[in-house]
Amino acid sequence: MSKASSARHLKSALKLLLGLAIVAYLFYQAKSGEKFEEILHEPKNWRLLTVSLGCVAAAVLCGFVRWYLLVRAVDLPFTLGDAFRLGSLGFALNFVAPGGVGGDLFKVVALAREHSNRKSEAVATVVADRVMGLAGLLIVTSSALLITGLPWGSHATSAIQTLSYFVLAFTAGLFIGLGLLMLPGPTGETIARTLAKVPVAGHFVSRLFSACHLITRKSQFLFPALALSVVVHLLLVLSFYYVAQALPVEHPSLAVHFCIVPLAETAGVLPLTPGGLGTTEAALNALYTAVGASGDVGTFVAFGQRLVMLSVGTLAIGYFLLQRKNVEAALHEAEEELEEEEELADEARSTHGESRLL
Repeated sequence: MSKASSARHLKSALKLLLGLAIVAYLFYQAKSGEKFEEILHEPKNWRLLTVSLGCVAAAVLCGFVRWYLLVRAVDLPFTLGDAFRLGSLGFALNFVAPGGVGGDLFKVVALAREHSNRKSEAVATVVADRVMGLAGLLIVTSSALLITGLPWGSHATSAIQTLSYFVLAFTAGLFIGLGLLMLPGPTGETIARTLAKVPVAGHFVSRLFSACHLITRKSQFLFPALALSVVVHLLLVLSFYYVAQALPVEHPSLAVHFCIVPLAETAGVLPLTPGGLGTTEAALNALYTAVGASGDVGTFVAFGQRLVMLSVGTLAIGYFLLQRKNVEAALHEAEEELEEEEELADEARSTHGESRLL
């Protein structure tokens, strides 16, 4: 195992430990509160918890369909069944090996193995899928903030205002960037030619950009994918809200949930812990408190939704175990891909250091 690979595994382990430490602290804090015994022993509404689980499952399936549309946008032979198969395995990997080979990398490798001469397009579809997911999150968040006026309301703390303004600004910047990519003319070709001149990975990066540019020009796939991203995050907000309703606690309204849940998810996007473990829970509890919820209600709701997500993940893990033999080769290849990228990065840093000395 190379030094770069060892460093990556150590970094992943530290991120996982950080997430678990945050969760442990939040649980200890919540257990010490007066609401813990009440929530533990009072009856829950299991029907609403089942509805929450259905919302999460539907959101995950919508994500698979979104990726299918983006793969079709680059003209790769791909069926909806393929998207569900590879998407389920990638989703399961996020639970089987948090901090290890992620679901996105697995999907890249699995798709590239089936289309070995079009690896850059395979990478572009997964990158575009992440961007679409982020765009959907920002659309839901920004729309809710503007409609409810939460940043300017009586509950608006300085932290909520700062985070809200950041989200609104980032949303504007992202869509300006997407708009520029969609502009007709030679702009895209010029950028691609410039990227091709980058040492070592220039050709691949250029093809990756061209594939992303192609996706943005295929509006018949792009806009449905973006609409599905919005649906995904609407469903996730509903899953949090139904968990809150199922527990014996006082909770904010659905309209407020449409503001604070995406803000908490935005905090979870930060690459501090795998899958936003701990950071999402901490952010949601802080936002719950900011809008007037008592005790650690936000923590209980976040934990409940995390358990719902794990329940859906368990189904994917079952499928993953059935397909384990077929997946092992792709996992091994994904590990090799990471090691090669790390070695190239080390060489680039070394060369850069030598050039500075000269």
